[in-house]
Amino acid sequence: MPNIDKLLEQNNAGFKRYTGIYKATFYEMLEAMQQHETQKTKSGRPIVLSLEAQILLALTYWREYRTLYHISMDFGIHESSASRIIRKVEYVLINSGKFELPKKLPSRVDDDINWSVVIVDATEPLLSVQKKPKRLL
Repeated sequence: MPNIDKLLEQNNAGFKRYTGIYKATFYEMLEAMQQHETQKTKSGRPIVLSLEAQILLALTYWREYRTLYHISMDFGIHESSASRIIRKVEYVLINSGKFELPKKLPSRVDDDINWSVVIVDATEPLLSVQKKPKRLL
């Protein structure tokens, strides 16, 4: 499991290099998760990972596009647990109202932005297969 304390001791540049976000954003995420935890009314089986580790697990998944199997091995949990944690973190962060993904590209065109698009034709051509003649015995 990644050493969270050592990671939080990093400067902003090092922290962003590892997680993809600034420390201030991480602490806002942590605050949203803590607020959600205090509002929970049902109790269930407690999650082994701390809130910081849960956020870090989700950030690792989003940043590196690694498989759930590899991430779960790093954090010492089952891959289904990793999947549940990622979905929970996504749900809490989106419902907090502080975090969202852009819904569409900006409509204005800036000179400094290169909006190049590459289109790949991945269709498979139909092949005509010759049938073998049937042999008569």
